Formats: sequence, structure tokens, C-alpha cells
Amino acid sequence: MKRSSRLNRSEDIQRVRQHGTSFVHDTMVLGCLQNSFENNQLAVIAGKSVGNAVKRNFAKRRIRSAFQRFQMEIKQGYDLVIVARRPILTLEYKLLLNALRTLLGQAGLMKEKES
Repeated sequence: MKRSSRLNRSEDIQRVRQHGTSFVHDTMVLGCLQNSFENNQLAVIAGKSVGNAVKRNFAKRRIRSAFQRFQMEIKQGYDLVIVARRPILTLEYKLLLNALRTLLGQAGLMKEKES
């Protein structure tokens, strides 16, 4: 994932968390808010409740990797904030993909399948 498509500023992340819509799963929380750009911007957060720095970075890398798989299937023009929860560390990657797909579907961000 390109660094240019990440939300970096804390003001932007706070704006999404306060004014956006949140969707909850056991392993992560997705916050989304429409932006004025043609592409999505993503921030991945793992707090100290997830674990030490190594575990937090591991969780963030897994989430970014899973998100990358859905990049072509997601509607564009949104700011997304994903907050990791502790169970994500022991979750199989396949189940992580399913959890992320579920959250994106609940948020209405998945593109309609063409038949």
C-alpha cells in the first residue's frame, strides 16, 4: 500500500472517528467517512491493549496486507480507520480476510458484482 494513500494526521483520524460511521467486529473496528478525493485513505491503529510494539506492528502489517487484497473491490472516495483488537494476533489470516470483508460489506463499501 502506498504511503500516499494513508491517513497520517491525527486530526484526520479524529475526524473519521468522531463524524464517521463505525462497524464493530471481535478483532477490529472499522470507521469510515466519505472524503473529497478519488481514492481511499487508510489508517491502521493498534493500541497498547494489543500488546508490545512487536505485536502491534505485526497486527498493523496483517491488516494492511488484508486490506490490499480488497483494494479493487472497494468503492473509492473514503477515509477509513481500522482499529485492531487483541484477538487479531491469534486469528488465522483466512479468518482475518473474512472479518475485514464482513466489515467492509456492513459499511456498504464493497462494489456490486457485475453478472
